[in-house]
Amino acid sequence: MKFVCLGYGAEKDWEAMTKTEQDAILEECFTYDDQLLKDGHWLKDGQALQSARHAKSLRWKNGKVVVTDGPFAETREQLGGTGVLEARDMDHAVALMSKHPGLRLGGSFEIRPVDEESLKRQMASDAEWRGKAGAAPKVNPATVKVATLGYVPATGWEGFSQSELQVMIEQCAAFDEARRKDGQWLGGIALAAAGTARTLRLKAGKVTVTDGPYAETKEWLGGIVVLQIKDVNQAVELLSGHPALPFGIGIELRPIDEEMNARWEAREAGIGCR
Repeated sequence: MKFVCLGYGAEKDWEAMTKTEQDAILEECFTYDDQLLKDGHWLKDGQALQSARHAKSLRWKNGKVVVTDGPFAETREQLGGTGVLEARDMDHAVALMSKHPGLRLGGSFEIRPVDEESLKRQMASDAEWRGKAGAAPKVNPATVKVATLGYVPATGWEGFSQSELQVMIEQCAAFDEARRKDGQWLGGIALAAAGTARTLRLKAGKVTVTDGPYAETKEWLGGIVVLQIKDVNQAVELLSGHPALPFGIGIELRPIDEEMNARWEAREAGIGCR
């Protein structure tokens, strides 16, 4: 089974550390991640995110898109990055992440199953598009990578008919297809419902595991797409036309931390990541 691991932490605590302290904990985390890679548990779909201060959030209010600075949900800790884990089941995923040194930073890990049906549809779309384009999407060095985090209302889509929702789904598929055509789509993954999540925290030197997502909010993270685009302003303009916004979906845009990802990719290459 595939699981998405969402790492949360208080940015102010990280920024209060010295560079030496930051490098020491990163080395511990990378060393543990190296082992997960060697054992075939980490997959090459993770992303480190820039500070939540660089985020833009899009919501639909009174018939129009409203854009605000900052993350979609105001919480004590901020989402710092994501990783995709291969494990036998949820208990196995929890056991693997319970040993992760990142928990000592005072944050938490939310582990959520991947929406396997959605993943199959996306893989089929990706394969079809690669057949049309003749190759996988190429990274354009003149662009920046932006994570688009889609938040789903906890109440679901009450008030919308099945036919309206079907139209939305078809429009979203067409929107994603246009991103592939324009060379902007680098990848995406949908998550299972928030009720399937487990959250890990370190308290008094012991890992505690609770059912449910990291934070109880009116919306829960439903999926992540990574786009390459000119800049965040263009991303805001583009995503303001996303067909899911009028249906209560909220979108947070966050630049990828390219420097951190480059450090990790260098280690992947060094250990022969599959």
